Amino acid sequence: MMGTTQFIFDKAVALKLTRYFVLAFGISYGFHLLPNLLASPGIKWIFTVGFGPFLSAILVSYWSKTPLRLRLFSKTGWVRQMEFIGLGLFLVGTLLANILAGKTNYCLIIFWTLYALFYALLEELGWRVFLGNELSKYSFLTIVLLSAVLWFVWHYSFPNRLTLANPLRFIGMIVAGSAGLAEFYRKTKSWLIVALAHALVNVNPPSLPTLLIFLAITIGFLKFHEFKNKKEAMTRVP
Repeated sequence: MMGTTQFIFDKAVALKLTRYFVLAFGISYGFHLLPNLLASPGIKWIFTVGFGPFLSAILVSYWSKTPLRLRLFSKTGWVRQMEFIGLGLFLVGTLLANILAGKTNYCLIIFWTLYALFYALLEELGWRVFLGNELSKYSFLTIVLLSAVLWFVWHYSFPNRLTLANPLRFIGMIVAGSAGLAEFYRKTKSWLIVALAHALVNVNPPSLPTLLIFLAITIGFLKFHEFKNKKEAMTRVP
């Protein structure tokens, strides 16, 4: 059920969101600086900026005595089916995209594919799971606008080619991504589904056909589930 249309936050929610963003920005900025302080190969891949939203969401939830449940796969049957199909599509589609691009180092392809998903899981725990739960009583528009603004500003905690080269295009991507991912999370409550969608955009080389197939399957599942619920509700009406 969609949230109400209220835009005024109560103090507890406003405080949690402020703490979350300040921590997420600060941690990511610190991890961005870390490779310069520790001149070790691969350190920036281990201490990725994605840990900012991830650790911030966990810490703020802990301090607020509302701990997050880190469940990768949903307990709901139809959502779990979506997750497994989406995961298989992501892995196969990314592998094929790399092979078609002429890459033959399969170990490296698998590593970067899994890393893209790992990174997306870190980010999405904060931007979709934490914010989605905290803002669940507010309107969908409020969720999208607030998450888009915070997500966009957070990207300036570390150098990013798109934010610097074409900020207007990046704003459009952030708003569209915030709307789509917020809707997926609102309907499924699945951390993995939103992470897979995010990873399909981040993975290199990007595979538009795989992303479109993933979106079509996910939206199809959601529509079928809504239709099924409506049909069951109508049969229960005396």
